[in-house]
Amino acid sequence: MAGKKAEPIEVNDLAQMRALVHPARWTVLQALYDGDPLTATQAAELTGLTPSAMSYHLKQLAKMGLIERAPKTDDGRERPWVPRGSGLRMSAQPDEFVGGIMMRHLMTALTKVVGAPPPKDPEERPWPAGYSQMRMRISKERRKEMLERLQAILDEYDEVEDPDAPEIDVFLIHGPRVEPGEGQDAAAPASPDEGGASARRSA
Repeated sequence: MAGKKAEPIEVNDLAQMRALVHPARWTVLQALYDGDPLTATQAAELTGLTPSAMSYHLKQLAKMGLIERAPKTDDGRERPWVPRGSGLRMSAQPDEFVGGIMMRHLMTALTKVVGAPPPKDPEERPWPAGYSQMRMRISKERRKEMLERLQAILDEYDEVEDPDAPEIDVFLIHGPRVEPGEGQDAAAPASPDEGGASARRSA
């Protein structure tokens, strides 16, 4: 992958999703895809597991093609783990268990973005987070076309990096209309004992 911009990794299999719902694996994936290379020891400190247990989970994530070892160096130090792509895209249809956990983690991530208080200096960090919501009637075919076009726009802007610009989190979420009172359990924040995955991009 040297010299080539990493692409987002498509998670399109329910078995992969089930493997990701382990809390330690999800915590480590979040850190790695946020740009923090981790050794097994560092990952263990982050999750509270032993280095040997964490090493097993890291190897399982590597088998799924989600992470890889950093290139070798001459100093003999332990090679950290790094992400294989620029992000994760969840496109498989989850079952009720996996879907519920994924939504809890998505709500946790969203809360961190929209729940931050306004800064004293607006120039330091823009606030509030951008937000747009709308309801539409759209066929499955047109919805697929719409999402592909939206993703293409995100990819276009993601390809040109401005090192001096601030980082932002972009969430692309869609779903069927949920009537009031439905789905409240899935919307609750995730607890530390639960794992999951969310369709998240960091620009």
